[in-house]
Amino acid sequence: MLLGLAMTPPPARAASAPQARLIHCGSDTCLRISGHRQRSAVAVRVGGQDLAVEGGRTWRVTVPLTTARAWLTSSGYALTLTLADTQAGTESKEAVALPPGALGPRVELASLVIRAH
Repeated sequence: MLLGLAMTPPPARAASAPQARLIHCGSDTCLRISGHRQRSAVAVRVGGQDLAVEGGRTWRVTVPLTTARAWLTSSGYALTLTLADTQAGTESKEAVALPPGALGPRVELASLVIRAH
């Protein structure tokens, strides 16, 4: 039984799921998306437009948050990436969980009251 568990491969989907995080880029805030693809020739797209990615099979793209907010999203918590392999003629869609409030509306507080009990 122990041998059977050792031979079972880990789920590839969980390891290769794209990730997004906010980073500082100069005086601005940027959204960095990273992930994995089968080959470096596979295009990474958002809303039908190719992204200028860095890297090969392991890739990343960094865009200013103002640019990322211009992308059309159905919700403020996830972004849909398309991995398009033109050689094979296939496409796959990947959902990327976004940091809270990254693409949603921005709320500025005039004041914040904290009370100790």
